[in-house]
Amino acid sequence: PFIYNDNPNNKVYETAFPDVVKEKRGNFNDYTEAEFQISFLILTNKNIFNSGFDTFIGYTHQSWWQVYNTDWSRPFRETNYAPEVFFRKVPDDPVSFFLGKILVYDFGFIHQSNGQIQELSRSWNRFFYRVVLVFDQIMLKTTLWHRLPEETNEDENPRIYNYLGYGELEIKHKFNSHSYQLRIIPGIKKQGFEFSINTPWKEGLQFYTRVGYGYGLSLLDYDHDNRKIGMGFILADPFTK
Repeated sequence: PFIYNDNPNNKVYETAFPDVVKEKRGNFNDYTEAEFQISFLILTNKNIFNSGFDTFIGYTHQSWWQVYNTDWSRPFRETNYAPEVFFRKVPDDPVSFFLGKILVYDFGFIHQSNGQIQELSRSWNRFFYRVVLVFDQIMLKTTLWHRLPEETNEDENPRIYNYLGYGELEIKHKFNSHSYQLRIIPGIKKQGFEFSINTPWKEGLQFYTRVGYGYGLSLLDYDHDNRKIGMGFILADPFTK
């Protein structure tokens, strides 16, 4: 419910409204907002074509809500939609890899967009390959992707690789009852990261604190330098369990 951003992105709206409106109402985006995410995963087929792979359909919905910005009627600043379909294989016996073990690997397709009009539209389609490894109390999730090419005159985000790169890395560590996670976004020219801590509250609920810095933290802001910290809670987190 509380995210504070020291450097909110107001540039994308500056051409849409005259200066006199901004002077009366203030910044388009307040420093403080709310954020929520809903994700689900559905198993559709097991052991497809006797290959050992299962097929899944997934969806992630993430919204940034200017709920405290009364001057601009509390708008949803941005929403990102990410449906995906992929094949997953979980080895019966985890495969040894250096000092760890491969827990699962996936490959599939994901579409991600913010559903905005052309001037504010951010979208891309990718094939991805993902591997999850476990090293004692550390989980490492590595994702590599390839963006499907678009025609040059229709490409809304030709520089997106500079900020979101060709993949990302997530590291999660369990220490006592706490869980620490670091997400690294290795863009070609600019980078970003998110660091979060989960602390137990009661069964099924955890306190959640997250710090974000740099680029690629959302689609509309992929080329904007963010500096944010937030506090809230998570309803469920199977990896922590």
